[in-house]
Amino acid sequence: MSQRAVLRVARIVLFGGALVAVWFFWSGRETLTIPADDGSMAPTFPGGSRVVVEYLDGEAELERGMDVVYLSRDGDVLRARFGRIRALPGDEVGAADGLLTVNGEPIRPMKLPGEAMGPVPPGHVCILALNPLEGRYPDSRRLGFIPRADVKARIRAVVRG
Repeated sequence: MSQRAVLRVARIVLFGGALVAVWFFWSGRETLTIPADDGSMAPTFPGGSRVVVEYLDGEAELERGMDVVYLSRDGDVLRARFGRIRALPGDEVGAADGLLTVNGEPIRPMKLPGEAMGPVPPGHVCILALNPLEGRYPDSRRLGFIPRADVKARIRAVVRG
């Protein structure tokens, strides 16, 4: 086989491999845009960021620290919200010196309005906005624990900020 033929085959194999890699990466994923006026995930994901999400089925395992998209009701409207899972079923969400704690460890500088929340019940998680100073975005501090069924996607990457 000539050198030219070998190079042609190598290019085809590399191109095909790249296509397969892209297909595996994007399969089951899409991009969403965090609304420009949504500062709940700033500074990690500023408003207007495009994020790659992977949709989760009801059986997917959730982990502390996972950035997710979840649904919450705003009156009669169901809204997609962005946040980070801070506590799982059985974890104790409380307060110490005015700071939010999970299993006794403070999450700084998260303030807990009102009383400690208590243990996370089965089938629920505690999701908090990343922006600790932005209190206008509903998270578990205002909504209570979020049903597992309302956690719809995992944020995998930022396309642009």
